[in-house]
Amino acid sequence: MKTGKAYINALALVCAAGALLLSGYASARDFRAISPKNAVHNAPVPVPYPRVKPTPPPVKAAKAKPLRAQPKAKPATTALAVTVRKGDTVYGLARRHGVDPKNLIRANALQSPYILVPGQKLSLGAPRTHTVKRGETGYRIAARYDVGMAELMRLNRIKAPYRLQAGQKLVIPPQESAAAQPAVLSVPARTGSHFSWPAYGAVISRFGVKQGGYRNDGINIRVRPGTKVKAAEAGVVVYAGNRIKGFGNLLLIRHDGGWITTYGHNADLLVSRGDTVKRGQEIATAGQSGNVSEPQIHFEIRKGITARDPLRYLETQTASASSP
Repeated sequence: MKTGKAYINALALVCAAGALLLSGYASARDFRAISPKNAVHNAPVPVPYPRVKPTPPPVKAAKAKPLRAQPKAKPATTALAVTVRKGDTVYGLARRHGVDPKNLIRANALQSPYILVPGQKLSLGAPRTHTVKRGETGYRIAARYDVGMAELMRLNRIKAPYRLQAGQKLVIPPQESAAAQPAVLSVPARTGSHFSWPAYGAVISRFGVKQGGYRNDGINIRVRPGTKVKAAEAGVVVYAGNRIKGFGNLLLIRHDGGWITTYGHNADLLVSRGDTVKRGQEIATAGQSGNVSEPQIHFEIRKGITARDPLRYLETQTASASSP
């Protein structure tokens, strides 16, 4: 009887233990069934979302390197006065500062032969200037003022390819021909409808625009050193000298009807300013003075200040001519 009662008590204990185990299992299962609001790896309990989003650490931006501005060409001086230095001449100062030599002489009451003394103060006056308009080129501006393009670019320190900007102010160089030419009473009449060749030879550079922004206002004729250069038409010599940079020993002859012919890179000049010449007269010997590397003649034909293609106004050349 005791044994049976003990058995019943033991069985009751086992059942109670089992109930406890089942209850704990259910509790554990219910805990695991909770869906966390913010899953965190290996977190024993759910972690809620933070109320305020954390601010990320500041990121230092890389400093941009400033762009280097392109150097602008410094314009020629517009000084109103200058101090003479050793070796200075009236023409050299006028050319350097873009003023007319005659105006420089007049403004300072200089007397021939215009000897300057180092330390002497000279008044330059205001040089001529031009403000570049949109679409204008150096060649067009030079033609407008009847000056050489090379001299215009040199005076304003502008290098090839000679790009200009609207609003840019240029100093206009003095008119070389106006300063040099004497008064001419009369010009002989032309003797033909076309100009004659100054010498026969191959045309090594034609009229027009060249690479690098350069322009040839005439043609260049290859000749042998010492070849006689002849006047293309009757006229009067209005310039004879070597003061125009790049052309060496140069001649300019004025003809009837407003025509002018140019002969550059000569070795020797056989005529002087004011001389009247005939068509075909020998006026120089050919060479390679100026900015050239072989003997040649630079020849131009102009109507007023406008350069024309010489090949359209010259007689047919009997010798062969070629162009590279």
